[in-house]
Amino acid sequence: FSLGAEGGGVVIAIGSEVTNVKVGDAVCFVGSAFAEYSRCKAKLLWNIPEASKEYVGLRISGLTACAMLEQTGKLKKGEKVLITAAAGGAGHFAVQFAKLSGCEVFGTCGSDAKAKVLKKLGCDHIINYKTQDVEAELKRLAPNGLDAVLEGVGGEMLQIALECLAPEGRLLQIGYISEYPHNPAAATESAKNEVSASELFWKSQTIQRGKQTIYGNAWPKDFSLVNDSKNRVLSLFHDGALQSIVDENTEFIGLESVSDAITHMLSGKTIGKVVVKIS
Repeated sequence: FSLGAEGGGVVIAIGSEVTNVKVGDAVCFVGSAFAEYSRCKAKLLWNIPEASKEYVGLRISGLTACAMLEQTGKLKKGEKVLITAAAGGAGHFAVQFAKLSGCEVFGTCGSDAKAKVLKKLGCDHIINYKTQDVEAELKRLAPNGLDAVLEGVGGEMLQIALECLAPEGRLLQIGYISEYPHNPAAATESAKNEVSASELFWKSQTIQRGKQTIYGNAWPKDFSLVNDSKNRVLSLFHDGALQSIVDENTEFIGLESVSDAITHMLSGKTIGKVVVKIS
């Protein structure tokens, strides 16, 4: 079976009925990214000016942040919005989309280096969960609650987000990494929140918590809306209004480096998107 999510490259062959790309075109794609050659559905390809590593992050992470916040979350100017794991692959895009919507943005991260990046992206309030009490800080900075949260950590962080949500706020789930099998404390983390994060995500559940709304795996239900998000992501990037940050802590080259790249991605030390260059 094929491994790898999003990638970028150059088209070397097309099917007889393909009209949206031609041989030699630079594209970014979804699926089979951990390979020297990938077979992709033409309709899912994005035409791009060049096959650069920055476009890899746009294809899923940038698109996801845009679609979840703007289409599902329907952010409004002046709202207070929390992004957890804010310096990560999707998080750093989410901070930017929330700022573009005119929101007051709160971001959590786990190092001074990540905090510096978030500050440069315009994040208004940065909370280091390793040195600060996240719940106390959120309640101090947003005493009336958060209007929206993009939450990808799960576990205790998910529960904190719920406790700090405004009475009619909405929580948009993008993942639950603290509860993934790689974490030895995953079961402990799962026990710290009142919902089943995995069930919420994989069943794409929408749950009412009083007047609050929790969107599991918060992609728009009307998937046709995603094309608008695609155009917005590419347009903003081309205009220089959206940054695509690639993690520079370690360089990964060749298929043999994929497992190391995944370990690095799950380490909590990354800033932006982890990209492997297939030699």
